[in-house]
Amino acid sequence: MGKNKPKTRKRKPVWFSEEDFEVKPSTIAGIGLGLFALKRLRKGDIIGHYTGKRLTEEQANNEPYVNSRYLVWICTDWYLDAQGHDGNYTKYINHSNTPNAELVTSTRWKSAKIRALKRIEPEEELFFDYGDEYWDVLGEDVK
Repeated sequence: MGKNKPKTRKRKPVWFSEEDFEVKPSTIAGIGLGLFALKRLRKGDIIGHYTGKRLTEEQANNEPYVNSRYLVWICTDWYLDAQGHDGNYTKYINHSNTPNAELVTSTRWKSAKIRALKRIEPEEELFFDYGDEYWDVLGEDVK
């Protein structure tokens, strides 16, 4: 008879909060501030919700929001703008073409969260890929 393999439990993601991170100058020269882990994160852990002022598509496509560097599209006619006091610590996550985190949106809940793509060590800066459209809208080329 065959041997029964023991069941392995799938690890549930840990939800982290602002106290688990530090905002300080980015490792990217001249870019400003970045977000750094204070604890070890594992792949799939949740860094936090991306929060901001809720905007319609019409609002997002007009001043003062159209050129915001903190504007995130969630779904049809739903955006979040994290500039100013409306955003939280996750707005300090900078762009990288080799990210260690990703933005995950929910059209059902009209929300966004940041999830670790791989293990992130304490003192490591967090990055996610903003996507080509982000840079196209701002008229910049980072490729």
